[in-house]
Amino acid sequence: MSFSAGSTLLPSQDALLHRLLHLSLYGEQLMVLTGEDGAGKTTLATALVNELENHSSALVICPKHCDSAEIRRKILIQLLSDPVFDDEIPLPECLLSTLDSLPAESCIVLDDAHLLPLDVWAECIVLSQMNLPGKVIKILMTSPIEFLNDVVGQLPESLLEQVLPINIEPLAQAEREGLYYTLLSRTEQQPFTPRDIVKNRLEQQLGTPKEVVNLLELALNGEQELPPKKSKLKVLIVTSALSIIALLAVWLLSDSNGSANVAAANKVEFALNTNEQFVVDNAFLIEYAERVLEDYSPISGSGEQGGVSHSVSAAADIESDVIEPAEVDELNESAGAKAVTTYGAKQASTFDVIEQPVKSARSQFSELRSDFIGKSSANGSEESSLTQQDEAADKRAQEVMPVEGYTLQLASVKRLDSLYNTLKKLKGIPQVKVARYKQRWVVLLGEFSSRKIAQEQSALLIAETGISAPWIRAWQNLSEYELQDVLPTREIQ
Repeated sequence: MSFSAGSTLLPSQDALLHRLLHLSLYGEQLMVLTGEDGAGKTTLATALVNELENHSSALVICPKHCDSAEIRRKILIQLLSDPVFDDEIPLPECLLSTLDSLPAESCIVLDDAHLLPLDVWAECIVLSQMNLPGKVIKILMTSPIEFLNDVVGQLPESLLEQVLPINIEPLAQAEREGLYYTLLSRTEQQPFTPRDIVKNRLEQQLGTPKEVVNLLELALNGEQELPPKKSKLKVLIVTSALSIIALLAVWLLSDSNGSANVAAANKVEFALNTNEQFVVDNAFLIEYAERVLEDYSPISGSGEQGGVSHSVSAAADIESDVIEPAEVDELNESAGAKAVTTYGAKQASTFDVIEQPVKSARSQFSELRSDFIGKSSANGSEESSLTQQDEAADKRAQEVMPVEGYTLQLASVKRLDSLYNTLKKLKGIPQVKVARYKQRWVVLLGEFSSRKIAQEQSALLIAETGISAPWIRAWQNLSEYELQDVLPTREIQ
């Protein structure tokens, strides 16, 4: 079967068009053209509008997600000569209000009506039943058969007869082949496709014109090459490789940082450079020594016995065959209770600038030491006298640490530089003392008879210096602390 060059419709479509024309002229029902996708519903609806030359037609292709007012506006603009109308009121009422400007014969065609709101469907059903004086309005809607069945199922029985479904039947086999070869001849191409294959393929189809056109395009152009799909395995491998590289980079960076931290941690640095520290803090040490020694008197010898006298203690005779330097240190630490001894400190030269009382004490101690060494050849009976003198000196040293009252603990540090910094902050404050307890240096201030006085002094000290609140300690709890006459020059080991 073949078609003429001027033919635009298939024989079955042409017959259906004549039926639609007859219903448009003499029918009183709402026409709904149904069929499969690609069956030619839009083609028939457009052909009907072209055939109704004496009718004022309104063809609306319904868009997705449209509202009722938009559809009414598209219909009324094509039908009415007067553009003044209200698209917010239902379509029947609007046409009644504009009846004078409405043509005598009108045809409304709504393609893809399944996209319309149900309000417009109800308005079209009512409008198709209205008898307007001197006016004729016909309505044709296109929709899939499934959607029409849903709409009809919601209508009352009295309105079921007012809706006329018109279904487009599948094309016959001869009509499919005729359409195929007619379209092929118009393309002026000769693809090598056997007729038997074309026939078999057409028999497998549902019988819509769209399927025939798609088969022809396949014969002319072949199957479209789909873009190659990315392999999931390839993507997974690439992602894994990138992740491993990122993890390695992070690990290397963290390892290098860790090595640098270990090297810094293992670097040996002396806690205190004695020479540099004493050069920087020379003036501070002098001031501290003056403050400690302000209540002391110079040490003086006692003739042939080489005794040591103090302003607050009785004279004691000390004799020995041989006195070692360490014994002299122990004796000086316990003999005068508050006497300053510098024999055992290697850095004693930094105190050379101390005022005359300190110089006198050092010179007298040197003379005392010379006398002790000079008496080393004396009889051994004097050892017992020296032992008794040591015990008396130890007893007097213990009496230096108060046993009653309270004091303020300002700081407890382990490093000498921290101790120096703390004492610098307390510069100019009297009665500051340094004690040693195990591995730490403890800074104490004052001797108070009651806790209340200590609290008042603590508040005053905080107000003047801005330091943290001191710890009020009872002297009886500090029995293990050792008061220092001079500042230490090395860390506690």
